[in-house]
Amino acid sequence: MNINPAFNYKRNRDKLFANLISIIDGVLSDCELSDSEILYITTWLSDSEVISSNPFVMLLQERISRVLEDGVITAEERQEIKQTLLDVQRAIMDMPNVDLYSKESDINLLNGLCKGIVADKDLSIDEINYLDWWLTQNGMLKRNYPGKHLYQLVKAIKEDGVIDQNESDLLYKALVDFSGTDLNTGIVDGLSCQLPCDDIDSLDLYGASFCLTGNFVLGKRSIVSKMIEDAGGSVTDRVTQSTDYLVIGGLSSRDWRYSTHGRKIEKAIDDRDSGKSSVKITTEDILMKYLPAS
Repeated sequence: MNINPAFNYKRNRDKLFANLISIIDGVLSDCELSDSEILYITTWLSDSEVISSNPFVMLLQERISRVLEDGVITAEERQEIKQTLLDVQRAIMDMPNVDLYSKESDINLLNGLCKGIVADKDLSIDEINYLDWWLTQNGMLKRNYPGKHLYQLVKAIKEDGVIDQNESDLLYKALVDFSGTDLNTGIVDGLSCQLPCDDIDSLDLYGASFCLTGNFVLGKRSIVSKMIEDAGGSVTDRVTQSTDYLVIGGLSSRDWRYSTHGRKIEKAIDDRDSGKSSVKITTEDILMKYLPAS
């Protein structure tokens, strides 16, 4: 089936606008704006070519570039950037013909929020409380993939009224896994969503049934499928009740992250949680550990 390029463009544009709206929410959720958050926004904008010609985005880039020009950010300049972020956010939300009210846009907004929260490579109580509030307001997301896992995790770590470092680290990792942002490796976007993955101590390929989703570092899915089949496993096009493993590719694309890719993951989670199957969700890097050397 051929997809209209104009449809893809609009979907990607709307996805980036939704991301940006909530990235701004995330970085400002603790009422602070750090140097690392400003750098993150700058880098993310430079990677977001689809919306680079939007006048509001251009204004934001120009303001930040001007502030960063001398290498020093004064308190007044920091406040100026914060106000510009809020102004740009409001302007984008008022733009006509931008999807901000569908299920897909909800996921994109959550994805942006997670990006913004982890942009300073730290989690504050204010940020955790804001994430809790945001998810609580969104009934659809908190009951379904991918928001359900984050919602349950936030509620669990807040249950006793004390958030220790281990709990904070656990939530931070979940936000990184979901958002595809790993600032420790310099990646601001583009990693595949790994949030619902199972802990797997061993993986026996022989006789096991696999389903693949996403883009793979190893190459086309046909290449990965052949590797699995050569090791004695089988590969199906969709998740069924007899699927043993759903493998998420290590690369993502803004074209598909929450389309077929997300639906396969959601199907696997639903089947697993309802007891219909014992499918395990894993990632390409785990699969690679158990593939025989070529």
